[in-house]
Amino acid sequence: MTALASLQGVTYTYPGAAGPALEGAALDLEPGAFALVAGPSASGKSTLLRVFNGLVPQFHGGTISGSARVAGLDPFATPARRMALAVGMVFQEPEAQAVAETVQDEIVFGMEQQAVPPAEMRRRLERVLAELGIGHLRGRRLATLSGGERQRVAIAAVLALEPQLLVLDEPTSQLDGDGADAVLAAVEALHRRGDLAIVLAEHRLERLLHRVDAVVAVEGGRVAAAPPGEAAQTLRSVPPAVELARRLGADPLPLTVDGVRAALAGRLPAARPRPYPPPGDELLRAEGLTVAYGPVEALRGVSLTLREGELVALVGPNGSGKTTLFRALAGLVEPGRGEMRFARAAAPRSPRERTRHAGLVPQDPALALYQEQVAAELAETLRHRGLPRGQADVEAAARAWGIADLLARDPRDLSVGQQQRVAIAAMLAHGPRTWLMDEPTRGMDGPAKAWLAARLRDHAAAGGAAIVATHDIEAAALFATRVVGLRAGEVVFDLPAREAFAADGPLPTQVARLVPGAVTLDEVVLPCAA
Repeated sequence: MTALASLQGVTYTYPGAAGPALEGAALDLEPGAFALVAGPSASGKSTLLRVFNGLVPQFHGGTISGSARVAGLDPFATPARRMALAVGMVFQEPEAQAVAETVQDEIVFGMEQQAVPPAEMRRRLERVLAELGIGHLRGRRLATLSGGERQRVAIAAVLALEPQLLVLDEPTSQLDGDGADAVLAAVEALHRRGDLAIVLAEHRLERLLHRVDAVVAVEGGRVAAAPPGEAAQTLRSVPPAVELARRLGADPLPLTVDGVRAALAGRLPAARPRPYPPPGDELLRAEGLTVAYGPVEALRGVSLTLREGELVALVGPNGSGKTTLFRALAGLVEPGRGEMRFARAAAPRSPRERTRHAGLVPQDPALALYQEQVAAELAETLRHRGLPRGQADVEAAARAWGIADLLARDPRDLSVGQQQRVAIAAMLAHGPRTWLMDEPTRGMDGPAKAWLAARLRDHAAAGGAAIVATHDIEAAALFATRVVGLRAGEVVFDLPAREAFAADGPLPTQVARLVPGAVTLDEVVLPCAA
């Protein structure tokens, strides 16, 4: 069978970069393939995806060698307008590629640019609305959609051009569990058609390893493809249940919680739960916060406290009010009702004064990064707070956040995971006692999530505290001492982390479903350590 896409010895270097983002990449994708691209942050995953539609090198510049053919076209030389008919790509932030106000207009726009006849346009519109399960959204404004709905609309817009290859970059990274399941169910249905190859990159693999036909591992710019079970044996990061099976020597390696339970029947290890230290003095209190955007109440009487040593995971569906709560705490929106106190004193009205006490890291790192060098981002935060900002001070802040090797880089040239770490460092360089972090693990690989969890625990041990909004339950279990759930702007539960993440809790982790008493892998007693 002739490959739909074939890369041979592709080496690519971004303009001004010290080394190649891809090195000798070789890969064949058959028609109808369903492949997962996995690997560490900044390993070359997004670069590889952009080779398929010619954005690398045509849009990004730089130098490239080797050869590529996709649907019979040379992506290095074929105009983007022509490549878009063969390769449909949805980026990490689908809202960034939206051009219209309504769902129907967004889907039709690309077809209009390609001069698709009106009758054919109507046929394709109805087909993709049905395939993605979004027919009821056709007249809705994009700004009113949930994250999962936006993602499916973005996929529909590129599918309307009837490409042979669909490329998705982190399609579930910003979605809650229901939204992620809906998007992946739609993607699986598209794959079952049999006439569309799909390649998607993800860090959260628990929903994907068992669904795909192949895994393309990317690390250090090098590419290797293998069946999922074989690839899971060597990937640096795999879901916790798979990692548990890997440590216990299961062969073949199961890829789901149920598969691990069956493979390890009768020999699952014991648990050694870690203690959570008692909290200290109160750092933050919110009482009855209500925030409305026009007629819509985004927060409805939300109350919570935060004490020294507490690490609160703030969870809930897209649109539940998590970001609005952070904006209210930071003084960026004015509650209609309610009050806030910092360290038992009335909260300052000015956002600048508020964030001295409670530093806010926004969900979109681009909102926090506007300098031309990472070093300048850190220096600007220190200057803004009246703190020393010489080279030694900037370097010390960079070392504290593990980004010393990025100081000379332009933030816009970094991977999403790297941008996230730089944004965290830039917004918290002044050392506030309370950290407010909105989806900080988005785009982070497993080691980066573990590093952030350790950094949070160190902050708590030193008397600080944090509220971290996240959809990544497995990452939250690494650091949280408490879990607060929001839904429709209201607190629906406020539980100790061990109860929230337990097998019978509202957010069971993979490990909790396998090993009674444990919620993370570091609480599992392996036979060799018993």
